[in-house]
Amino acid sequence: MFLALSLAAAFSAAARGQDTVPRASADSNTATPHRTVRIGATQPKSRLIDWHVREPGEVLKKVDGTLAELENLVNRAGAAGCDVVAFPEDTLGLGTWLAANENLADRVLPRAVEQMLRRLGSAAAKHKMYLVCCNDFVEADGAICNTAFFLGRDGREIGRYRKTIPVIHERFKKPGTGYPVFNTPDLGGVGMLICYDMVFPETARCLALGGADIIFHPTLGGAAIGDDDINLAAFRTRAVENFVYLVVSERGSGSMIISPQGKVLARAGEKDGLAIADIDPFGGREGGDSMNHQHDMRARLFRERAPSAFSILTDTNPPVLQKVPAETTAEEAVRIASRTLTRGEEEFKAAATLAGKGRTEEAIKEFERLRREYPKTWIDRVAEERLEKLHHADAR
Repeated sequence: MFLALSLAAAFSAAARGQDTVPRASADSNTATPHRTVRIGATQPKSRLIDWHVREPGEVLKKVDGTLAELENLVNRAGAAGCDVVAFPEDTLGLGTWLAANENLADRVLPRAVEQMLRRLGSAAAKHKMYLVCCNDFVEADGAICNTAFFLGRDGREIGRYRKTIPVIHERFKKPGTGYPVFNTPDLGGVGMLICYDMVFPETARCLALGGADIIFHPTLGGAAIGDDDINLAAFRTRAVENFVYLVVSERGSGSMIISPQGKVLARAGEKDGLAIADIDPFGGREGGDSMNHQHDMRARLFRERAPSAFSILTDTNPPVLQKVPAETTAEEAVRIASRTLTRGEEEFKAAATLAGKGRTEEAIKEFERLRREYPKTWIDRVAEERLEKLHHADAR
C-alpha cells in the first residue's frame, strides 16, 4: 500500500508540473557506500504494440501483457543478486503505436507509464533493487517527452530525465533542458541519457562534470553513426573520456556494461538476456602519465580543461552549418517518419510481394512511388536497390 501511495504521489506531482526532487534517503537505500554493487542491464526482445489498435483500453491491455513479461526480467535480475536493473528506451513498446496515434497519447501514455512504474517498481523493490526504465510520457502541459525514470530500492521515484536531443523525426516531442545527477550512497552519482543523446559527446561530459559516477543509457540504437565496430568504439570512448561507468540497455541486442577504463565488463547474449557485472562505483579510475598518476583521473581531467576556449560548442549557428545546409525540415521529417514506421513498411512489403510473384512492371512502379513518398528513409534506400535489380532482370 505504501508503494502504491508513493507512486500515486509522484504522479500527482508530475501532473502539477513539478519535478520530483532528487533524493537519496537512508531508509530506501540500505546498502553502504564503497562496496561492490551488481549491475543488471536488460536486453528485452521486441514487444511492439500494434499501431492498428486504436481503442485506448485495448492498448492498455497489451501494455499489461508486456509488463507481465518484463516483470520476469526484473525477477531474474533480482535472483541473480543485482542491485540495479535497467531497461531500454521505449520500455513499453509504444513508440510505433505513438507514431500513428499521437492524438490518443494523452489517453494512453499517462496510464501506461503509471502502470510501468508501479509494476516494475514493485517487482524491483521486492529484491531491494534500483530500477531504470524509459518511455514517452505526457507532461502536465500536454507535451510529450521521452523520459527516463530512476527508482530507489523501495520502488519510489528518485528522479527523472527528459531526452535533450530528439532526432529530427522526433521533434514533435518536447526536449529536456538539463542533465540532472541523482546522488545515492551506494551507486554514487547517477545520470541518464537516452538513445541519440549519446551521439553527442557533450551530453556525457555534462553529466560527468555534474558528478555522475554511473551513466545509464536506455536506447534503441548506438553511440555513433556507423557500423557495429564504430558504435562500440564510441561507447567505450564515452566511458573512458569521462572516467564513468556506462550501462547500456538496448532492445534486442547491444546491452553492455563498460568500465571507466573503457573495458567491456559484460554483454547480454540472447534476447530477453541480461548483462551483469560487479563494479565499485567509487573506484576503477586510476590513470595518468609518466609524470603524474592519479587514483581518480577526474581529479586531473576536469581541472585541466580549457572551458574559456570552448565557446563554439554553445554557438547555435557555427560556421560549419553554412557549408552543409539542411536538406529537410523537422516538420517534413516527422511526417515522413510517422508514415515510414506504420503504413510505409506495409506498402514496402506489398511491393516486394509483387516482385516475388514476377509482376515486375507493377513492382517497379510501386518502388518508384515509395522512393518519392519516403525520401531519405530506409524505404528509399532499399527501394533503390530493388529497382536496380528489377531493371537489370527486365533488361535481360
